[in-house]
Amino acid sequence: MKAKRLVLAGVGLAVILGGTAVVLDQMAAGPPGPSAGSTVPGPDATPGGPASAKAGESAPGTTGTGPGTGTATGGGAGTATGGSADGSSPAPVGREVLPPVSATPTGLPAPSPPPALIHGPLPATASAQGKIVAGFPADVLPFPDGTVVVSTGVASADGALQVAADAIVASGQDSVVGHFQQILGPLKFWSEPTPASEGQRALRFSRGNDSVTLTTVTTGTGSTRFMLLGNLHAAAGE
Repeated sequence: MKAKRLVLAGVGLAVILGGTAVVLDQMAAGPPGPSAGSTVPGPDATPGGPASAKAGESAPGTTGTGPGTGTATGGGAGTATGGSADGSSPAPVGREVLPPVSATPTGLPAPSPPPALIHGPLPATASAQGKIVAGFPADVLPFPDGTVVVSTGVASADGALQVAADAIVASGQDSVVGHFQQILGPLKFWSEPTPASEGQRALRFSRGNDSVTLTTVTTGTGSTRFMLLGNLHAAAGE
């Protein structure tokens, strides 16, 4: 009997110790956490508080699109639109800074005027029949060989010498034109055709401010009558 009582006392003590251990474990674990699917009210979960914002409205401090308004940026986080984080103005987008315009001309330099073909003092105004008048620039405008002079003349005005000549030579028009091209070409004259009367041929020679116009026509005997009208300057640029 005594042994049976000891066994029962040992079993009862074991039950008490087991129950005490369970209670201590529950106290050490703390209050039970929310189970899945349950809702834990937050500090602002009171009716009318910020947590109970209506559908479609954005709570303060968040970014959202409300009815009738654009995208709002909360004051608590992020960088405000239109400025950088350090307060400096944003750089312009899509603009290109052009280099400053240089006032220095970049074109080719103006060519220097050609040297004068005649020199002063210029002759007085005069004319002659059947010969070359005094002061006529025969070294600049020599006539073809075999030329018969009809008349020549010179006139001075404002540093320029005007010359005129009327003569006949027993050769064709092409020969006369070629002669003056060979004479004036090396002097840097360039030539171009100009309007002329029927049966005549006209050619203008130009060099800076100097010019010479040659007109030719075939005579009844097959010779060529040519006329010169020139304007030569005594100094470059005059």
